Amino acid sequence: MANINIEVKGYVEKVINRMVEENYAKTKTEAVRLALFEFDQMHGLTDDDLYAVAAGKMLNDISKGKEKVHKFR
Repeated sequence: MANINIEVKGYVEKVINRMVEENYAKTKTEAVRLALFEFDQMHGLTDDDLYAVAAGKMLNDISKGKEKVHKFR
């Protein structure tokens, strides 16, 4: 995975901070990843095979207790 440093201000900063405050994401980095993931899901920019691999890894991490799952309203 590539490492990048980004600076966010204004609206984007507020959204990222709110995602962390509301426990949608544990970190700001995870909030950005979730937002990109959702964007891809809405617009179909990547192959379904890539989604299957990512989803499989996520489910594996959840079952091992490495990732926690939150219920949302």
